[in-house]
Amino acid sequence: MIHAAFVVASISRKGGGVAEAVKLLAKAAKEHPRISVEVITLKDEHFDTDIVDWSGIKVTSFRYFGPSNYGFSPGLLMHMLRGNFDLSHVHGLWMFHCFVVLLWSKLRGKPYVVTPHGTMEKWIVARSPVKKWMVSKIYQNRFLKRASAFHILTKKEKTDVDSMVRHGASMVIPNFLPLATPTTDKPQWWEEEFQNKRIYLFFGRIHEKKGWRELCEAWDLLCKTDAEFAARSQLVFCGWLDGSEDFHMHVEALRLAHGNACYAGPQFGGDKAASIQAATVFVLPSKSEGLPMGVLEAWAAGIPVLMTAACNLSIGFDEGIALEIGESSEKILTGLRVADSWSQVDIDRMSSASRNIIRKQFSADSVSAKVHDLYEYVLKDARFS
Repeated sequence: MIHAAFVVASISRKGGGVAEAVKLLAKAAKEHPRISVEVITLKDEHFDTDIVDWSGIKVTSFRYFGPSNYGFSPGLLMHMLRGNFDLSHVHGLWMFHCFVVLLWSKLRGKPYVVTPHGTMEKWIVARSPVKKWMVSKIYQNRFLKRASAFHILTKKEKTDVDSMVRHGASMVIPNFLPLATPTTDKPQWWEEEFQNKRIYLFFGRIHEKKGWRELCEAWDLLCKTDAEFAARSQLVFCGWLDGSEDFHMHVEALRLAHGNACYAGPQFGGDKAASIQAATVFVLPSKSEGLPMGVLEAWAAGIPVLMTAACNLSIGFDEGIALEIGESSEKILTGLRVADSWSQVDIDRMSSASRNIIRKQFSADSVSAKVHDLYEYVLKDARFS
């Protein structure tokens, strides 16, 4: 039996898509007969509410001190040093939990695997450069160099790893995702007038890199030039604000001008499932992603997708369950026009195909077998300095 410690800064809504991906990976890994998992994390302000979604997984949490975007936690450090783990699986970078695992590895002589979750992308690395430079000099560079292997979500992410770590071993293992359980519940934002409209859903963090601004510009221009599209379409934003102070102003301007745009706020649990399943088309014009959980969740619910190449899910384009759009407002507008031309037969075909892709490529059996192979490799071949 391989005893693995999943070490992650947050498992609550504060952790966004990373927390969701870690939860699903932990559920998949524990299904393997030779893997046991303990999730070790920090106790943030949403922990007590969101821990209910982690039923069946052993979770140990600790208080942190100082800034939440660093997460200094002596308790987490002591727990790792006292624990009897065969290896650690670290999720995310640039925070104190990476130092904890580095120290644990040196003192206990045990290996660890790193899942960056997109945090090694150039766009991410360029944010908060002073903080990242200091963390890198103090321990992050040594942490990355000592890693026995990198669990990457896409082939493209290998390029990001290679740019920071020479000769780093890696394995591509996608996120596990179960098929969505059908629901007839309507989301809180639903209005009767939406019943006969085509719903375009943006679901995720409201941040500049996600392309919300360009989507608003494209929507505005298309509605101005095509009154019939405006009448039969509804744009819905769901997610939490991360900067983007003028986001509300843009959505309100669309609502006043065309009467077909709204912001529904963050969605969790049943509200999240209902929101995704209420969509006709999922839209993510992102400029930078690791492996976006929102797209996978849309496919698991049978929802076709408009997305950029930066979403790193080319399988969607290859299998005809997603349409590639550009990052500019003009190219997003072109994509919206194409989606508007889809017949119900087209949508039904894409819906069936998307669920089949989730079933084949992102199943618990497939993911857990690959995780086990990675752990076996690390435990047999890891060398320490």
